[in-house]
Amino acid sequence: MAVGSHSATSLNDYINGAARPRLDQQVGEFSTVVEFFVVPEVQITEDVSAELEYSLMLKSYSFDDRGGFSRSEFAYQVHLPSLTLHYLDIGEGYRLKFGGGLGYHFGRLSQSFAVFGGEEVFKASGLGIKLDAVGQTQLDETLYGVLGVDVRWDFLGSMRRGDGTDVIDRTTDSAVRMSFFSFGLKMGILFRLN
Repeated sequence: MAVGSHSATSLNDYINGAARPRLDQQVGEFSTVVEFFVVPEVQITEDVSAELEYSLMLKSYSFDDRGGFSRSEFAYQVHLPSLTLHYLDIGEGYRLKFGGGLGYHFGRLSQSFAVFGGEEVFKASGLGIKLDAVGQTQLDETLYGVLGVDVRWDFLGSMRRGDGTDVIDRTTDSAVRMSFFSFGLKMGILFRLN
């Protein structure tokens, strides 16, 4: 599991414009996100490994409008499959990994407004780049504790409706983009099979 800070400026502006939240509820430039991940790894050489990571980033917002009579909800998830390469530093009882990678990522935003009912879903996809550093501490023969940090740049492009048309932010009169920058702290466990 990971906890991170996330900046999706275009998406945040869209949410603030569409929801019209009170000033104390507006989405800021950075917000927290939660991420779940699974990372199978293969050691290629003595000091290089490759991973096929699947992460799922989640975020949701719920707002009362300025008048207090209506409620709006926004939730997004980003699927982050990535191929990463790492330089390994292996010692007695520990493993350190430094590296990065890329992947093709998929985002989904759902929005609903209590007054209008129903839910709208928008999607975007595009290239993502990741840099990370991970430390693994051996707990027994096959079990390791994992602590890592990562930085991501995702270029998911314009959000689109089901019919393929771009979602337009009426406050800026431009297409809403789901591109973002994030950094986070990952914690977990690792089972080594060899």
